Amino acid sequence: MDFRQLRYFLAVVEHGNFTRAAAAAGCTQQALSKGISTLEQQLGEHVFQRGTRQVELTRAGHLLLDYAHTIDEAVAGFESRLADLQTGAEGRLHIGVGPSTAGSLVAPAVIALRRQWPRIRIQVSEGIAPELLPALLARRLDLVVSLHTQGEHPSDPRIHSEVLLHDEYRVLAAAGHALADQVRIRPEQLLDQPWIFGRRLGEVEQVFQGVFRQHGMSPPAHTMESDSLEFLRAMVSDGSYLTLLPRRLAYAQLQQGHWNELDVQGFAWRRPVMLHTRAHEPQAAPMARLLHSLRAGAAGAR
Repeated sequence: MDFRQLRYFLAVVEHGNFTRAAAAAGCTQQALSKGISTLEQQLGEHVFQRGTRQVELTRAGHLLLDYAHTIDEAVAGFESRLADLQTGAEGRLHIGVGPSTAGSLVAPAVIALRRQWPRIRIQVSEGIAPELLPALLARRLDLVVSLHTQGEHPSDPRIHSEVLLHDEYRVLAAAGHALADQVRIRPEQLLDQPWIFGRRLGEVEQVFQGVFRQHGMSPPAHTMESDSLEFLRAMVSDGSYLTLLPRRLAYAQLQQGHWNELDVQGFAWRRPVMLHTRAHEPQAAPMARLLHSLRAGAAGAR
């Protein structure tokens, strides 16, 4: 049997005769009768008793009715879910994000997306580009948004990359730090301060150290590293430690006045925030909607 025949059967049961059932099903009475006859031939049983003004079910018809509603609801549910998937109202996306982009760019884009399309399922994994891009190529991620540091990862023709916006690495301190309110801080004033860095700053760390060497000084020796962003924030917020972070990673602390950017000439480096997707691959509707939300959010943040 096919689903159209099953729905003809249910229409006859609901409306009591073939004429009303055909009108409800949006077909001619001849087409409906033919569909019911074909169904009975396939089952090898009559499902309706003929010869009465009111259509009545046979024993085989009652047995079919026990299952027909369940089958029809399952098919209707499948058709609805399939339509949602095709139109982008439903689907699943797995996003890879760098620490500096997770809260300031990706989260607002996901909120905007799910406000309009709440049935799109989102999974987010945090990491750095050298970890996330292989997962993108292996199809464990659908897209990656991360801060780019030159030399951090080679270009790959299988990956399409675009610049969403730019962020800037700055020297940061708690508002109560001794250097927080000073103007025109000299590089040598940074040498004796305790520092805490995040992991794998890449080229930024090399450039940071190079500025000191250009002034004939060795880089700061009192340094600490941490894989934990929360630990780093706690150490800086305590008031003693300096750090080097993208502005977006410290957006909340700067906005609330808890941290300050230090005015040290030559200690600011702009880096692009990149959007990476697999190249030459058609984009399903949920992906296209998220990309639109990310680009709109980035445009508003420039």
